[in-house]
Amino acid sequence: MESAKVVPSPDGVLSIILAGGKGSRLHDLTDCEAKPAIPIGPNLRLIDFTLANVINSGLQKAMVLTQHAPATLHAHLERSWQPDRARCTFTVLDGADHGPFAGTAHAVACVIDQIDREAPEHVVVLAGDHLYQMDYRPLVQRHIDRAASVTVGVVHVPVSQASEFGILAADASDRITAFVEKPRVAPEARERSGHALASMGIYVFDWKALRALLNTMGEVADLDFGKHIVPHLVTAGTAFAYALPGRGDEEPLWQDLGTLDAYHAVQMKLASGALVLDPTWPVASRADDPRSNAGGGSILRNVAVLPGGRIGRWASISNAIVTGDAVVPDGFDLDETIAHFGNWCVVSPGGIRLISARALRHLAHLRHQHTSIPARPLIRSIAELPAAAMAPVVPAA
Repeated sequence: MESAKVVPSPDGVLSIILAGGKGSRLHDLTDCEAKPAIPIGPNLRLIDFTLANVINSGLQKAMVLTQHAPATLHAHLERSWQPDRARCTFTVLDGADHGPFAGTAHAVACVIDQIDREAPEHVVVLAGDHLYQMDYRPLVQRHIDRAASVTVGVVHVPVSQASEFGILAADASDRITAFVEKPRVAPEARERSGHALASMGIYVFDWKALRALLNTMGEVADLDFGKHIVPHLVTAGTAFAYALPGRGDEEPLWQDLGTLDAYHAVQMKLASGALVLDPTWPVASRADDPRSNAGGGSILRNVAVLPGGRIGRWASISNAIVTGDAVVPDGFDLDETIAHFGNWCVVSPGGIRLISARALRHLAHLRHQHTSIPARPLIRSIAELPAAAMAPVVPAA
């Protein structure tokens, strides 16, 4: 990680982690839990990366704001992170008690009194649903050195992908000159051809300046940092950008897992070792460890099996995510069921099939309606298996 100066008065910095989003583009994955709680690899959850960044950066106070389906997230925070309160004190505030939260900035506005009790000079507002490793200290230091109202953490993304992000333009001093959410046409970054500067959903604010702005704009519907707060400060000329540094000669690690294709790709990279985390920047000291398993003789190709997911014997599945609540029966053939019943499960633009408990219930309902189509007969002996099924099964995640 980038070496950093010591941030003046660390007690004056409060981290606020926004962890209440559903992540609707992830479909069944977030039916029963918030996007920050989705599994990553065999024993982590997405929010663990942001929380680890806070602790590893030496920030000592944090608030986690939750809302959508918070039960799993609350249990995980209590079990895996509250024991770390010696290094960082975490306070969890839910929209059911303090909201409902109607936007990212509105969520912070709803807990102004709780923030005031901490008396911060600066607040670091963090998205709890991105996979990245970052030392926040240089970001906070740069913000203080510039006497900025807001400093926005940014990464370079290909211009072809810019319509998925909040995009900004900055001058040679890193002062932000324009900020647009998900533009059709994005300005190229001054320092990197073919790329645009995308907001990471990370902001450092002078608390007094942000507090005054939240009070002034409190009547705005769905008050949002990207749509309302940051553009206002850009107009005032007090908004700056800070680019996430790379790791040596490598690109910085930052993944927005907002789609099934992106989520599946990260799970497969983690399983294969292609996504390398910085070992000097530990992600979690304690982690959930629910096991996934697949029965003997099953053939899995390009499949991410999430912790808790179970697959029976002699199943054939390819290009899929099997969720933690799914119980796939013996003899299940994904391609065959789709050929018979159509897309009974969610299929991503990249062709990744999402096999969840909800999808399997839908399939069972379709089978019941089409009783004239017989269920696939169960293979009952090794002799009946194709040769490929003799290979050992290794769940992807």
